[in-house]
Amino acid sequence: MKSILSVLVALTLSAVSAQEYNTSAPFTLKLESDNEDINGQYLSACHAGAAIEQLCLSGTDGTPVSYNTFTLNVTSSSTDFETGPLVWILQGSGFNLSSGLSFTQNLHSNVAVPTFQPSSSYDYVGFDADNKLFIYSAPYDESAFVADERPTGQPTTPEYQWYACYTYTGYYYHALAWATTGEPINPTCEAVNVTRTFV
Repeated sequence: MKSILSVLVALTLSAVSAQEYNTSAPFTLKLESDNEDINGQYLSACHAGAAIEQLCLSGTDGTPVSYNTFTLNVTSSSTDFETGPLVWILQGSGFNLSSGLSFTQNLHSNVAVPTFQPSSSYDYVGFDADNKLFIYSAPYDESAFVADERPTGQPTTPEYQWYACYTYTGYYYHALAWATTGEPINPTCEAVNVTRTFV
């Protein structure tokens, strides 16, 4: 009886998980920039710790391989565009490990670094009608807060605050970053758009 119950619970959890996301076709990510050295470069997963990867600039050869191919786990939410966790598969000897994108930030900087880690914690991104990567704006505008007044929500809109920066998170890379507010304080940052191409 116990084993039947375990199987039913596992099947239920699998069914629930399957309903949460619809995995997109695989794609590569290419940068567009006014800087000629950055424009046309592709992003690839690069080692940034044990089972941790950053999105590093990796040249203009966009041939799809394991380290530069990604998917989007599309949610069933009713937004204008596809949103969900950006996923990269860590391939090892005899295993494939799904890693979702999340942002890490030094509290002394306004530049957040996206990393892939095998975790149940991840951040949502989206792709617009032109296949450009974005993050939805916050549902509240903190600059409009008034003491003792509960804030009202605001419509979310796509934001494109992507940069190619030299970052240090234990490893020093030319990598994708996100400016949380205003211009990045990191002087190496160059504004970019990130576009997906299905493979």
